[in-house]
Amino acid sequence: MIEHILSQLGVERSSSVPLYQQLQSQLERLILDGTWRLKEPLPSETLLAERLQISVMTVRQAMAQLVNKGLIYREKGRGTFVTPQSLDHHLQRLESFSEDMQGRGLRPDSQTLVFEITTAPPEIAEQLYISPRARVLHLKRLRLVEGRAVALHDAYITRTDITRADLERRGSLYALLESKGISLLEADETLEAIAADAEVAQQLSIEEGAPLLKATRISWDRTHTPIEHVVALYLADFYRYTVRLRR
Repeated sequence: MIEHILSQLGVERSSSVPLYQQLQSQLERLILDGTWRLKEPLPSETLLAERLQISVMTVRQAMAQLVNKGLIYREKGRGTFVTPQSLDHHLQRLESFSEDMQGRGLRPDSQTLVFEITTAPPEIAEQLYISPRARVLHLKRLRLVEGRAVALHDAYITRTDITRADLERRGSLYALLESKGISLLEADETLEAIAADAEVAQQLSIEEGAPLLKATRISWDRTHTPIEHVVALYLADFYRYTVRLRR
């Protein structure tokens, strides 16, 4: 499976370019032209060193450069993978995270951190136009793409007839709501930049203080009744938002 990567690598010892830079530039080319695929781990440092007949330290230097450029990331016990590049996201369409990722040919997944029926916090009740004593579904999930954590979604939903088993079976909250006859047709979304606190940093496996994109969304159904309030925290380089302006 990794032979197609190894077959395209080679170093010239007579070159004035350091060996690690030669390897770095070749790996970078394989990333940018799509040869090294998102789901596919890079051959181990030991295997690369053996195949190219260079030291493991030289391979590590090349890998460190790619990590610093944000092109690759390491997962303990799994290997080294291509970092997904920023995804263009237009502001005119309302769709779920799962729909968005599947539409790009990527595999979405999630880990449920909180699933509870609870009393709506006052600020959430105000945003959803419900009584402060109203019961809501509180759903907090770690969102993943190709197995990599990319976001945290903290949502309050006015429908309390959703079970955890239903959600896990369906995968997408929006698809589950639609199966119950609830179509979300409009939303207001606010974007801002924030820094990751200690808890969020741990959940997303990033450094405390790292930049995040915070998206706060309130979604309505066809009768303009608020159904969902969600705060989504994305890795800063995950989405690149685009909006068309006219004068």
